[in-house]
Amino acid sequence: MKVWYYTLMPWPYAYGTIPYPFPAAHFDRALAPGLYQGYLELFRHAEDLGYDGIALAEHHSTKIGTAPSPNLIAAAVAAQTSRVTIAILGDCLPLHGHPLRLAEELAMIDVLSNGRLVAGFIRGGGREYQAYGVDIAQGRSMFEEAWDLIVKAWTEPEPFAWHGTHYHYDSVSILPRPIQQPHPPVVAAATTAESIEFAARHHAPLFMGFAPEQQIIEGFAYYRRFAETECGWSPTSDDMGIIGPVYVSNSDASARSEAEAHMLVHYEELASLTQGALRAFTARRESERSYAYRSPATTAHEAPPRADYETLSRQRYYVGSPDTVTRRLLEKKEKLGIGLFAGVTPFGSMEPAQARQSMELFAREVLPNLR
Repeated sequence: MKVWYYTLMPWPYAYGTIPYPFPAAHFDRALAPGLYQGYLELFRHAEDLGYDGIALAEHHSTKIGTAPSPNLIAAAVAAQTSRVTIAILGDCLPLHGHPLRLAEELAMIDVLSNGRLVAGFIRGGGREYQAYGVDIAQGRSMFEEAWDLIVKAWTEPEPFAWHGTHYHYDSVSILPRPIQQPHPPVVAAATTAESIEFAARHHAPLFMGFAPEQQIIEGFAYYRRFAETECGWSPTSDDMGIIGPVYVSNSDASARSEAEAHMLVHYEELASLTQGALRAFTARRESERSYAYRSPATTAHEAPPRADYETLSRQRYYVGSPDTVTRRLLEKKEKLGIGLFAGVTPFGSMEPAQARQSMELFAREVLPNLR
């Protein structure tokens, strides 16, 4: 199993007191440069420790992530590393007014890294649409058209015209072109039936995470079944990965002592994504969402689990001693048939220096067992 080091680059300072959207008054300009340098150091260290890849994501106006442009960070990582895969999980396609600009930026990263880019394309959550004033009801069709346009821009040898539903260009011919042929790998992160089907039709590896185990089991089962019966190909373990927060310490007791507070505030923020005023905004896309593959055990909007350490560490977080984290990940590998794990560290109010200790212990005592 391959392992990627994944961070959303959270803002850890006074984490529990910062509302959404992130008020400017809470942004400490004196702390920001050091925080960014701390994350860049973690990326460099991940390569030194033997991680297979580094993964980034796009978020806006939220303390969960301070990288509204993961492509900028990816370019910096490309310049400071030489071996690791650089994965973006992912770019929210409907938020990018010109998909061609995104195609160009990603091609530049692939050139800078000498062909190490993995491009992750996602539709994004309600907060992302809210931040940019994009109509979420158009999100799926914008996402699908942008995906196809970007791939064609990477691969078409001659200039071409594109006049679709959302994007119009008389002449498309981007520079540079990606190093990887026919184009950089494209992966998807999805939970709805429609998005899983789209990934299968495009032979795109699928990531799932931040969800109950049974939902992930059913999602991957549907992905495999749809790919085989409707698309004529069979996904392997390399086509399936999970995302999950991870923290390793010398013992289960010390892991809890060091990570519990960060876990709880992180989870409370994740749970709030579908609560409050955002619920009405998100409801506008419900007509285009289905979870037809899911059993009664997992409903379309299951209530989040209780925010206590025992429940969260059993269901969604990988926290504990090296033996505990190794056992849980090997169990997931067996149950889900996955070939890739993207471990999220730091999370919540955890700072990069603390995450570094966990990364080192994970690399030394967990990673060899997963391989």
